[in-house]
Amino acid sequence: MAESADHPAHLSHLSETELTAFNDLISALPQLLEEADYRELYGHDLTERSTTTDVLALKFLVANKYDVPEARKQLLETLTWRKSFQPLKAASEETHDSKFNGLGYITEGTDGGEVITWNLYGQIDGNHDVVFGDVDEFLRWRVALMEKGLKLLDFSSQRTKISQVHDYLNVSFFRMDPHAKKASRATIALFQKHYPELLGKKYFVNVPYLMSWMFTAMKLFVSRETMEKFVVLSHGTYLAEYAGAWVPEVYGGKGPSLAEQDLSSSIAQAGVNAPEPVKES
Repeated sequence: MAESADHPAHLSHLSETELTAFNDLISALPQLLEEADYRELYGHDLTERSTTTDVLALKFLVANKYDVPEARKQLLETLTWRKSFQPLKAASEETHDSKFNGLGYITEGTDGGEVITWNLYGQIDGNHDVVFGDVDEFLRWRVALMEKGLKLLDFSSQRTKISQVHDYLNVSFFRMDPHAKKASRATIALFQKHYPELLGKKYFVNVPYLMSWMFTAMKLFVSRETMEKFVVLSHGTYLAEYAGAWVPEVYGGKGPSLAEQDLSSSIAQAGVNAPEPVKES
């Protein structure tokens, strides 16, 4: 479908059926925002029609295979959750416990490369009950990391997804701590529900050869589209071949350490202003 006045570039890939679903969701958006009494999504005001608004709406449609009622339901639930959870405050105003230091980083590849959040839970060194014991506290920290990463995206361009690195160095696959397991399940469920179609690549590094079967088995439970995003690497130094030479030497690149490249502090200092609720108080 070629670009036209009715079909701008960011919608030109849609079929007529998909475009109809998109228009239905956009038409329902004002009522949906009023119902949620909230209008912000990932730091953007949904009351203003823009390419960004369109792209964000499309993510919920794609996640629900263009089923408008289901997409509307998920978007409403996400806005309602954001009003209650206040993820922007978690990202820009709150100070998180020092026990999370060194467990998560945000980097940006050179020349407009991919934005990556890094999860280095192998650094916990056995203190799983301390780090993961309070699931709500952990989720606020992990959501803050995600929201900071999203600030580096431009939903009006091609850069609309964020990648992840999960480093399993020193992590036991056979004796996973129950606190870590509970926190992991809660994080996955929350991200699937409230951050649809935002994942670029998911790099699993330092995965033991004996555990590679686990990722092969995932093919039975996740979609082909999701599996195509997974990159499983047995050694950390292989990551540079996929992410680029800018990654630290420990990951096969020529870049400085993650601590030196980390952008989370500067993003937090910049802050994010959440729009006011839709309804007048």
